[in-house]
Amino acid sequence: MTVPASHETGYIEVGHKRDKKVPLKLYYEKTGNGPKKLLLIMGLNSPGSAWEPVVRHFAQHPEYTTVFFDNRGIGFSDAPKGLYATSQMAQDTLELLDALGWTENIHVAGVSMGGMIGLELVHADPKRFSSLILTSTNAGRSPPQLVTLSFLSRVILVKDPEARIKLIVETLYPLKWLDAPARKNSGYNTNREVVAASLKRRFATTPLQPLHANIAQSWAALFHHVNSKRLAEIRTSGLAILVVTGTADNFVRPSGSYHLAKELNAPLVVFEGSGHALPGEQTETYCRFIEELVEKGKNGVFELDKY
Repeated sequence: MTVPASHETGYIEVGHKRDKKVPLKLYYEKTGNGPKKLLLIMGLNSPGSAWEPVVRHFAQHPEYTTVFFDNRGIGFSDAPKGLYATSQMAQDTLELLDALGWTENIHVAGVSMGGMIGLELVHADPKRFSSLILTSTNAGRSPPQLVTLSFLSRVILVKDPEARIKLIVETLYPLKWLDAPARKNSGYNTNREVVAASLKRRFATTPLQPLHANIAQSWAALFHHVNSKRLAEIRTSGLAILVVTGTADNFVRPSGSYHLAKELNAPLVVFEGSGHALPGEQTETYCRFIEELVEKGKNGVFELDKY
């Protein structure tokens, strides 16, 4: 019999000493009570609950504690006015971790803008972290693809829920995978049905993102930049790092992952035919990668030949 993992939700105020000393509340969820601490950082205009498949996986492993949260401007967290920056959001995250008492041996997984925040995070306080998996992301100064700009401008205008879900699903996942049979015992016929049902639940239970916050987060992602000097400092910090991307990523150019892997001297995993949302599309393999990084820890070596 599997004992259900403990689950905690709450709000933490951050920003007391920054941003004109006007604090904001960040919503978080913590699952499990194990010694291995895993922080999950979600990407652009998506709440932390989008990590659901990964959280569900690690909830079955009592040695883990996972934390995800809603970045400023999304979900149940506050959405202050003004433009955001990934470095600012990394500071939000550090203060959240302080309040949780997470001060060392933290493993980080970030997807898309979450990976950008992850880079800023480990650069700001490298001694706090042991590993980092950079997913479908880049170091910045990479011109966005036309489909990215089209999606960002259209998704905020689409009012019909079904049409909005279709747009999101077909932008983030490859069509071939969407129309493939769903995992056995999932209760759905295709992967498209699984993802659409998950989005429907999320839309029904999560506050609608304000327009100003959508623009502010998009600004943070578009103007994010970690230069070669800072990447070199991350490289020499001893973090176990893995970079992953998909060849069919229509949202963030895979070339950004190649650049990160080169600058960070980190192994690169390229999923042939996979899209942007790898934690949801390649959940089992993605979680195995995290487990491997956690086992190696700081100054460890990730062994790609196992996969």
